[in-house]
Amino acid sequence: MKTLIKSFARKALHDQRGQVLPWVALATVGLLGMGGLGIDVGRAYVAQAQLQNYANAGALAAAGLVYNTSSTNNATTEANLYSGSSGDDNANPALGTVHTTVSTVCLDILEPSGSTCGTSGQANAVRVKESATVPTYFMKLVTFGHSTIDVAAEATASMQGQSQPWNVAIVIDATGSMSTTDSNCGSVTEFQCAMNGVQAMLGSTNPCKAGATSCTNSTANFHVALFGFPEVSTASVSKENACSSYSTPSFQIYALPSTTATSYTAIEYEETSNHSNTFTSTYEVTLGASDADANGFVSDYYDPTKTNNLSTSSSIVKAITGCMKPIAQAGSGTGGLNGAQNGGITYYASVIYAAQAALTAEATLNAKTNNALIFLSDGQANLVAATADFPTAFTAVTPTTALNTLTGTGAYPDTTDECQQAIVAAQKAAAAGTNVYSVAYGSEQTGCYSTNAATGNTDTSLFSPFPRTLNQTFAISALTPCITMENIASSLGNFYSDYNQSGSGSTCQDSSHTVTSLADIFLSIASSFTKPRLLPNTAT
Repeated sequence: MKTLIKSFARKALHDQRGQVLPWVALATVGLLGMGGLGIDVGRAYVAQAQLQNYANAGALAAAGLVYNTSSTNNATTEANLYSGSSGDDNANPALGTVHTTVSTVCLDILEPSGSTCGTSGQANAVRVKESATVPTYFMKLVTFGHSTIDVAAEATASMQGQSQPWNVAIVIDATGSMSTTDSNCGSVTEFQCAMNGVQAMLGSTNPCKAGATSCTNSTANFHVALFGFPEVSTASVSKENACSSYSTPSFQIYALPSTTATSYTAIEYEETSNHSNTFTSTYEVTLGASDADANGFVSDYYDPTKTNNLSTSSSIVKAITGCMKPIAQAGSGTGGLNGAQNGGITYYASVIYAAQAALTAEATLNAKTNNALIFLSDGQANLVAATADFPTAFTAVTPTTALNTLTGTGAYPDTTDECQQAIVAAQKAAAAGTNVYSVAYGSEQTGCYSTNAATGNTDTSLFSPFPRTLNQTFAISALTPCITMENIASSLGNFYSDYNQSGSGSTCQDSSHTVTSLADIFLSIASSFTKPRLLPNTAT
């Protein structure tokens, strides 16, 4: 018996049949664990990629709304619409509960040269974070006992990407009051503060199409022209856009474009009794510039290697960096029509008609483009007629459609009901499809003047041939410069106000946006013209 047992044991120990089975079992467990790890981790990677797409979508969608305060039209609301959280557009039940966090941030890299987030404090970008907990299957059963994997994604976006197809007319108040110093804007003049805002807008708007390193007027997406009021003589404006040396610009106050013009050019008048006494003036500062197209629009202002991304050789850059000047508070002008007025020279309607005419022609020149008009003013509507010279002494020569007589009814052109006329002019532009922005710079609560002694100093009738609802309703006796600026905008979302202008005492506030300084206001407007872009999450 002992011999049999020893023989069996010896055979069992030396018999190799079936010995691989334990190793196969162990290897199978390891392979399943590795496979499970690969499947679950791969699934987590897919989930993370989905979250990244949702974060990108939310940040890009919300970037243009970073300046808005409306509860239904702000960055946080818009970003959440595109998140992966339950009930949102990208909700994905396979990811379980997705948590979305949206914040608006200020990045120094997006601020104009000379400004930082510490000085402006205005948010200029959107950051979206998405996170979820993904359940595992193989890992918890076969290997490590982990039942979930945490995944997350983050995206940061701003506007200031490539421009979209737009033609933009920028209209800046260049009357004498703009020479006043604004201590709330670095103690520069109001005019320079406005120009700093224009610089910020252009510096954040690359006019070239995607992928292009340079562009011309004919190949660019973005075309911009600069207007000022009152209009200046063509001799003065050629110095403003070429930066030739001169002192106070020579201006006229009654060059009146037609309300139906489809293009804009400098307007020539001659004295009826003495045809040799003529003057020619224009509201468009870039008209006739060496780099401008036939309508006075330019696209060569952008150079990322230069300060504020602005090319110093561009005519519009020359004008906005010091060569365009406001007129003297009581300037003398030239020719029979001049600025020697006791009551003032601020008149809105004519320059709005001029800018819209130029935009109409530019849209014809550049197919499939949109039009926008940006109108900035600090003052009252207070034009007073030069009764000794106008309207009977002069006649429009070129173009012959220019107007050379006041209506005497309060309808354009007239020195009565000037605020009403401005609203009507802007309504006409909006009815033609132009996106009209208005920027109230310290606008007062009084100052829609009338020269009619019988009606006092308020607009007394509303001339509005266009069936649109005004942004702000008003009683005729209560029409003010502030309400006028609100109604010049084609929507309240296009109305902005810097009511902190020093010394103005303005209470004209914009309830749709977070911005109150001109530089930030113009950056907000620029976001309407550019595509959003993703930024590194480490950007500061």
